[in-house]
Formats: sequence, C-alpha cells, structure tokens
Amino acid sequence: MTNAKILVVDDEKPLARLICKSLSMKGCAADMAHTGADALALLENQNYHLVILDFKMPGMDGLETLKAIREKYPDTRVIFTTAFGDDDLAIRSLELGADDFIHKPCDLKNLHFRIQKTLKFRSLEAEVETLRTQVHDPRAPFIAGSPEMLEVIQRIEQVAAAAAPVLICGETGTGKELVANAIHNSENNPRRGRPFISVNSAAISENLLESELFGHARGAFTGAVSEKHGLFEVADGGTLFLDEISSAPLSLQSKLLRVLDAGEFMRVGESRVRKVDVRILAATNRNLLEEVKNSRFRADLYHRLNVLQIELPPLRLRGADVLLLTDYFVDHFNKSTGRSVKLGRQARSALAAYPWPGNVRELKHCIESLVLLNRGGRIDLHDLPERVAGAAAAALNASFTDLKNRTIEKFERNYFVSLLNNASGNVSQAARIADMNRAYLIKKLKEYDIDPSEFKR
Repeated sequence: MTNAKILVVDDEKPLARLICKSLSMKGCAADMAHTGADALALLENQNYHLVILDFKMPGMDGLETLKAIREKYPDTRVIFTTAFGDDDLAIRSLELGADDFIHKPCDLKNLHFRIQKTLKFRSLEAEVETLRTQVHDPRAPFIAGSPEMLEVIQRIEQVAAAAAPVLICGETGTGKELVANAIHNSENNPRRGRPFISVNSAAISENLLESELFGHARGAFTGAVSEKHGLFEVADGGTLFLDEISSAPLSLQSKLLRVLDAGEFMRVGESRVRKVDVRILAATNRNLLEEVKNSRFRADLYHRLNVLQIELPPLRLRGADVLLLTDYFVDHFNKSTGRSVKLGRQARSALAAYPWPGNVRELKHCIESLVLLNRGGRIDLHDLPERVAGAAAAALNASFTDLKNRTIEKFERNYFVSLLNNASGNVSQAARIADMNRAYLIKKLKEYDIDPSEFKR
C-alpha cells in the first residue's frame, strides 16, 4: 500500500479530506475530487493506482463515472462506496467493473485493508500476465540484442517443435538452463504445460545419480526402505533437462542411451522394464568430442544427444548485450531492494570492457553486490571489484592499434563461430557462404583455435 497513488472521489469534502489524511499517514499519495467530471479530468493527466469512488455526487453519479473509468483506464483499480444496506447498488458496481465495495460510513481500518487487498491482487495479476507473456514469447527470458543471441532465440523456436534430443553447449554461466526452459515453454513445443524436470548431473554423487534418475525398488540398497519413482517417471510426457551431462559416469551412460533409443529403463534393484515418453535436453560446458576421444564419454551417446545443437556464445562475444544486461540487473535489484542506485559513466565503461569469464552469472552477482553495498546512490569506478576496474585501466592504457586489433579479433572469432554454426561445421560450405578461400578460412580457424567438428549436427 505504501507509495500507492490514490484518488478519493466524494462530494462530502470533510470525509474526503479525512480519508486522504489517513492514506498519507500510510505512505500513500492521495488526491481529492468532488465530482465525477473532476475525477476524470485528474485521471486524464495523472496515473492513479486506485480510485475510491462514491455513488451520490452532483452531475455524473458514481456508476456513470465508474463506466467512464473502466472504458478509458482499465488498469486503474476502483473501490465503490455506497450507503449502508444498499446491496443492490453495490452488486451493480461490481457488475460494471468495480474491484470491491464498502458501505458508508466506512471504518478507516476496514478501508485500508480493502485498499491493500485490491492493490495486492492487481500486483499478482500483473505478475501472472508477465509470466504468461514469458511462456508464449521465446525472447522474454533473454536480455539480448546481439545477432549471436537473436540467432539462438530463433534456433530455440526451430528445435522446440521437434521430439529429438537437444544438446546445449556453452561456458559456465551463459544461461543453458534458461535455454532449456525456453524450449520447453515454447508455443511450438507439443509438451508445453507438461512436467519440466531439471537435474544437475555434477551435483549428485555417482552412487545416487542412477537412483535419482531411474528410481529404486524397496531394499535395493542400504537405506532404500521404500520404493522411489525416478525423475524419468516424474517427467513422463514432458521434458527432462540433464545439466552437466559430461559428469555422468560411464556406467550410467549406457542406461541413458537405452532410454533415448527405446524409452525403456529399470529401477535400481528391479528387473521389470518400464516405459516412459520423455524428451531429453542436455547441457555441457565441456567439449564432448574431447571427452569421447579421452574415453570419458560414450561416442554413441554423444551422437544420440547431438541430433540438434544450440551453441551459446560467451558474454565477451555478445557486444552491447553486456550493457543491456547491466541495465536490466541494476533495475531488477533496485526494485527488489527498494533502492534507486544509478550507474556512473566510468563504471559503465569499465563493466563493458571487462571480459566476464563467468559470463552472465558473474555479471548478475557483481551487479547485485554493487547495488546492495552501495551507500551513495551511485556506482562509480572505485566501487567496482578490482578485477573489473583493472581491466578498464588496461584498456585505457592500450594504444589505438592494440584496441583496434582486439576489436578485429573479437569480430572475427564471433563471425567464424556463427558461420560454422550456420554451415553445421562444413568448412567448404562455410567458405562458400563467406565468399572466402577455403585454405584461408582453415588458417583463420586454426588461428582462433576453433574446431569445425564441434558444430557438426
């Protein structure tokens, strides 16, 4: 209720003043109007969260005013006041769109409670609408404007409609689980609305991971005092997201392959074969081909998972997205903590210059700390962590040629990654798309240590 802007509309001026004074004491900004026409004039020039509207007024009565408010300002909440016992009028006000009603003479404590309840409900409505938008809009969870991320968003919509597994690759902190959620919640996904279960393979001990995924029978091992449904059963009909799939032990990988191929598994300590219909999304921050070469990951499972692939670019290759994300996180943590911290120009430049090895997660935690610990209302260069401020100082001390070369290197690496992604790792096709000599392209790929095989699908 605090900070709400409320309009009190009542021709009884002493009562209107009393209500406004009580609202001001609660931290609200309250204005008065004594006719329906005056109320509509104020609404035209100012945004009010809520209107307390009386019925009996000269000129337009309360119901006429209510109709006009609903037509012109549908997001403004309205509490209607009526004479005690006039239930028919109260019901009529609800039919015309009032959010609540209260009989006069009204108890201020009761009025404050109804205002708080109405505003809270409006806040929940807005939150639900935001979540509904995010469910239907694949771009909603992503703060991005770079071509690389817009390509990822487009790819999400493409793979969402398929039933095949998706392998999501990217460094730690790039948002792989966010991508998995977006795939599941896409309108193109026929499994949307069904279970989405996420499990981090690296966070569960090797001994327990099989039981966690496939369940176990009673008495299967010490401590198994009852049977347990595994996450594959819980996700039946929906999606199972296996994060850090490269951490899965080899003994478990063959069982994962069986589920992927036949939709079959057995609980630990049980011989009964069970069937599930689950779409698998998997993520890794490692090079799985290297893991295969080093016999740490099964080649057949890799190829089965890698039917569709999404490669997430690191934040250092996303250009202006760093500042888009910075502004978003500053605003987010300001709202969640009730602060109004601003970002200084030099601090902004330093944040843009830092390479963010921990990617979006590191940036988010850095901004959260800066907002929470700030005491002056402004984040300046000296407030930044030493690693971030140091990167900015190094950039400022670099020569024009050094900075130009860094910019070119960043562009070229970014370009070649996108090029190979579009060509599914086919170097000849990539060279044709880029109108570039194949031998020169191979030379540049070696220069940037880019392996075309990582992009094969």
